[in-house]
Amino acid sequence: MKMSWKLLLSLFFLVAVFTGPVSAGETRKSGEVFDLGDVLIMGKGDEINSITSTNIVSGDDIEMQGFQTTADALESVPGVDVQVGGKGQSTLKLRGFDQRDVKVLIDGVPAHEAYYGSLDLDQIPVDAIAKIKVIKGASSVLYGPNTMGGVINIITKKGGEKPYTSVTTSFGENNTQNYIVNHGASVGQFNYWITASHRTTDGFELSNDFDPNNPRNGIGTDYNEDGGTRDLSYFTKNTLNTKIGYEYDDTSKLYLSFDYHQNEKGCLTESQRYWEFTDWTQWHASLAGEHDLTDIVSVRGRVYYVDHTDTLEDVSWDASHTTSKKWFEQSAYDDYTLGGEAQVYLDFGDTSLVKIGASYMKDNHVQQDFYDATTMGAVTLGWQPEEEYEVDIYSFGIEDEVRLFKRLTLNGGVSFDIHDPVKAYGGLTRDSVETWNPQAGASFDVTKELKIYASVGKKTRFPQMQELYSNLAGGNSNLNPQQTIAYEIGASKRFGSAIDFSVAAFFNDIEERITTQKVGGVKQYINKGESEIKGLEAQLNIVTPWNLDLGLGYTLLSSEDRADSTSPFLKSEYVPEQKLTIDARYAFDFGLSASFQAMYTGDQIEYDNADNEVPLDDFWICNARLNQNFKISDKITTDIFLEAKNIFDKNYEEGHGPYPGRSFLVGLKFSF
Repeated sequence: MKMSWKLLLSLFFLVAVFTGPVSAGETRKSGEVFDLGDVLIMGKGDEINSITSTNIVSGDDIEMQGFQTTADALESVPGVDVQVGGKGQSTLKLRGFDQRDVKVLIDGVPAHEAYYGSLDLDQIPVDAIAKIKVIKGASSVLYGPNTMGGVINIITKKGGEKPYTSVTTSFGENNTQNYIVNHGASVGQFNYWITASHRTTDGFELSNDFDPNNPRNGIGTDYNEDGGTRDLSYFTKNTLNTKIGYEYDDTSKLYLSFDYHQNEKGCLTESQRYWEFTDWTQWHASLAGEHDLTDIVSVRGRVYYVDHTDTLEDVSWDASHTTSKKWFEQSAYDDYTLGGEAQVYLDFGDTSLVKIGASYMKDNHVQQDFYDATTMGAVTLGWQPEEEYEVDIYSFGIEDEVRLFKRLTLNGGVSFDIHDPVKAYGGLTRDSVETWNPQAGASFDVTKELKIYASVGKKTRFPQMQELYSNLAGGNSNLNPQQTIAYEIGASKRFGSAIDFSVAAFFNDIEERITTQKVGGVKQYINKGESEIKGLEAQLNIVTPWNLDLGLGYTLLSSEDRADSTSPFLKSEYVPEQKLTIDARYAFDFGLSASFQAMYTGDQIEYDNADNEVPLDDFWICNARLNQNFKISDKITTDIFLEAKNIFDKNYEEGHGPYPGRSFLVGLKFSF
């Protein structure tokens, strides 16, 4: 079912006619930030983030800009570029680093597929998110290994002092439907939160300017797109997020959390592959607590279990839409991750804050493929033998924030990290690998409004299971860890009460880079050469006295690779050199709020089959949202919203097939 933008606009104003407006100040707060979802104790871990760049995407940002998934929200952060990967998944680059080089967490719990070491961020809706914290550069050593590019922590909501309930529904083109329920409250020293959502669509429309006969991704190419609804862009997503907490007082807290995602989705066509996830399920349960033993000593701990299963199926449907190199008829993954962490904080007041941490994580992956008569290279048909792989990762860290005087803070720390493959199909296990990762930094408050900082740190990313063991991808069990030295210098300045400006310059020298190369005519993962990533980020936020808020973010980035010390540096593929984001929001006195965002992405390249550099087109994408808040009764309010994505119907891509054209979404939200 297609719904025209004229109908959506009519529905928006029709409901507005029959309801009275209310000022934005009367809206009820929709849950609080789950502070135990942070890895560090809030209020005692802030100084480490003051020596590197940290961006926060708040719950208000998510709602005002109409973000639907975590991938959408992260696209707005300076230094982040979200693209589409080989299974149709959303994957990001953070300051030029691949997502495998970035640690992604949900409430402090690792969020990844054990085999690949990354997660499709498009599979995680924003419905229960209170904020997203993006830490770049030399993040705290207590985060452990695999943080070369930084850390992203998706922190969810918890119940507040007053009961809150909201019901949201929205509709768009191609049978797009979203239903979301939130509820939270406190009962004495206990609080709880529940989010449940259902999202579905038949897919997204390509731009009207898309040419089905274009030689890059039109008919007959690896993408074989003929316009209209992009093939295999449909999905159904179901989410449940719950938590119950006990807060004896401000010094003692204990929370049990559960996060569940059950999805079905097509995989956008690439490399003439026609795949569908008939099931993609991931859930985790965690228990987290903290307690102040004395005025000096505080402890925090977390244990967790993550379960991931998925079934990927070849869904070729006719002679023009058939997988060219069929690796399987079905491929099933059954993974789990279990682990925990413990931290001790020694707070010596104005003198020093010592943080000591230890963590353990076990990744287990079981894979089984089904071959039919059309599977490439199949010898035995039917279900193949199960393949099981398992890795243990240990990390021990200590860091100290030394406050020489009120304006100057020095920070130094080191982690000792161990990667121990304990099980591999075919007996390909190897010895454990150990690394030391030191770092140091300083921040100086020049004035109350001006702060400068600098940091340097060594970061390590261990090889993922796929890179070590995959036959199809060219696994190499002899890979070394990938390492970088991260340098950053920056400053932030506040002008009065209305303007905030920050700027950071960064440089990363990456060695033992894990990449693929044909060895004896066969693709294989190897450690080869080095990479250099350097750049500049700037952010400006303005709050005017006229209910108008403005935001501007700019990233200038250079990412280059070379095979060895005698080879020249070449530009990295699919890494934009420039990215500009503009955010404008205006609140009217009668409860109407309007927001507009524009994003420019430019100067990125890819390489053709002959390794020639091919420039990709620059593009602007503009989005907008209108939200009218109405009062139904003293306890019930309604929000009616209209969202428009890619307003000017830009036809664009980033090397992985055409992206969505213009789309509209209209919805209602009842809060009480």
